[in-house]
Amino acid sequence: MRNKKQYYFYPVYFDANRSRSQGRRVKKKLAVKSPSIQDLAQAATILDVPFELNSEAIYPRFWWIPSGRLQVKKDEAIKNKNALLKKIAMQLRKIHVKK
Repeated sequence: MRNKKQYYFYPVYFDANRSRSQGRRVKKKLAVKSPSIQDLAQAATILDVPFELNSEAIYPRFWWIPSGRLQVKKDEAIKNKNALLKKIAMQLRKIHVKK
């Protein structure tokens, strides 16, 4: 059962190759192509957000693809999940430009 004191982020939330109905949660111009769980962890580290990495977790809609999951503890400094989604997405864009 999920812990309501944490936010969960899957790489598919930021994948430009996926549609909204397939699980993408950010605008297409903020999304990147095929982000990995390591990219998400790097973005969270840059943002100085405390997180746990669960590399064995799967996104329920794509249960056959092991993608991993980033777990972020809810904090007063984090306004809400959508605000954090956008911040992580912007960092992912910067990370993918460097690659």
